[in-house]
Amino acid sequence: MLNNAESIKLVSGRPRVLATADLSPEGIAVLREASELKLLGWAAGEWFCDRKQLMDAVADAEIIIAGYERFDEEMLTAAPHLYAILSVRAAPQANIDVAAATARGVAVLHTVGRTDHGVAEFTVALALGLTRHLIPAAAWIRSRSSDFDAGEDFYRGTVWGRGASSPQLAFTGIELHGRTLGIVGFGAIGRVVAEKFSGFGMEILVHDPYVDSAELRSLGVKPVSLDELLTQSAIVTLHARLSPQTRGMIGEDQFDRMGRGAYLINTGRAGLVDTEALLRALDREKIAGAALDVFDTEPPSALDPLVCHQRVLATPHLAAWTEEMRARHTDSIVKNLQRLLAGKPENLSNPEVLTMARRTLP
Repeated sequence: MLNNAESIKLVSGRPRVLATADLSPEGIAVLREASELKLLGWAAGEWFCDRKQLMDAVADAEIIIAGYERFDEEMLTAAPHLYAILSVRAAPQANIDVAAATARGVAVLHTVGRTDHGVAEFTVALALGLTRHLIPAAAWIRSRSSDFDAGEDFYRGTVWGRGASSPQLAFTGIELHGRTLGIVGFGAIGRVVAEKFSGFGMEILVHDPYVDSAELRSLGVKPVSLDELLTQSAIVTLHARLSPQTRGMIGEDQFDRMGRGAYLINTGRAGLVDTEALLRALDREKIAGAALDVFDTEPPSALDPLVCHQRVLATPHLAAWTEEMRARHTDSIVKNLQRLLAGKPENLSNPEVLTMARRTLP
């Protein structure tokens, strides 16, 4: 991470840099020394950039440090001097038209590892929240009536209430120890998820057709088909990238294969799951519950049937958002810029631009 004592000297001249991403003060200070820096939107401590304002600002930019605004073909056309876009995302395709950038010889660089631990830890939190019924239990203790019958004195320290009114009986959960976790998608985040859950003494199954089985076994996880993972796992957590091949990959047939006591967690992309099929699976108790941090429409309506469902733990796209995330992606951005200006770029999302005729920075 960057700190005040760390000095990073960026070789080359002073390029005109436009930043719209949320950056740390230390990183901004380093960038000011190395470039003619202009801050807009989140970078300026405000909100998302107004598109017209952003269109005007990119006209003079040589390098853009991109947050979450849309950099489509129209925006790139408005930036005739653009040399590179440095994205805070690991997958900049989410808001940057990488193909259009490549056609213009504009390098697109991504960050590495900024959300891995945050998303993995949040996934653990959701698993515990689901399996130990933490949300309904917390709601119960806040809303119980003042005349609640706690039973005989002898039992007060063990079980509150009588029979079905006992929260210990109503919110009895399951232990993760000895159960099976299924991870769909074993990229950077999926691997950290496996590390976090290994401490619970769980068997870990992985489905990822793009990772060699021998590599998976060497990492202490078991490679399986998606069907095997679904039928054997107590918890299924999704970390695959969204693509035409993975869109809707968890649908009616997949929920039919999951056990009635199984839970689904999605901190990846909403499009991986057929929403209507999930709702039917929950209504018919085909699965025990789901934790969702992503939705087809964001923010979802307060009346969204999944948000309101008693078997769903819904959170507002929080998984990646930690205090450490900003410092981590700022550090990556600065180092990416350092290497770019030194003529040794890394973390390129479109490495083919290296073989194209491109103008050079001063």
